[in-house]
Amino acid sequence: MVFENKTGNIDSEITLEGLDMRQHFLLLGLFCLIGCGEQIDKVEQDRVDPVIQLTDWCFQHWTEQQWTLGETNLPAVENQSFAEGIRKVCRARAELYAEGYEIYPFITDTMQREIYALVFSASVEDIKSHLKQHLPKLQRI
Repeated sequence: MVFENKTGNIDSEITLEGLDMRQHFLLLGLFCLIGCGEQIDKVEQDRVDPVIQLTDWCFQHWTEQQWTLGETNLPAVENQSFAEGIRKVCRARAELYAEGYEIYPFITDTMQREIYALVFSASVEDIKSHLKQHLPKLQRI
């Protein structure tokens, strides 16, 4: 391969002659790995982050309880907005637990009234603030 600049002068020459097809694919694979390394690191980090794991476990535990909404008995897990709110509640509880607060990180059936008040909160931080204010016994271990 020969590269020319705008004036027509040859800047440099790269030859790939002498490389077989296997070596071309090896080089291509190497360039792909270099470019994708950051994405792989992020995925690995998410897998080992204890707050993310605890959030996922909390949400899974909640889905197994089969909560329903209103008189229609629509499964709560099928309502996307509600389920996303539950995930935020799980995240807030997991973060407080990780920060050393004495809080059970999972959602139980006995918490329905408390949880319904939090589900449509704007952010995880809002939920954490609410939990700190409304659970007087919440303290750091």
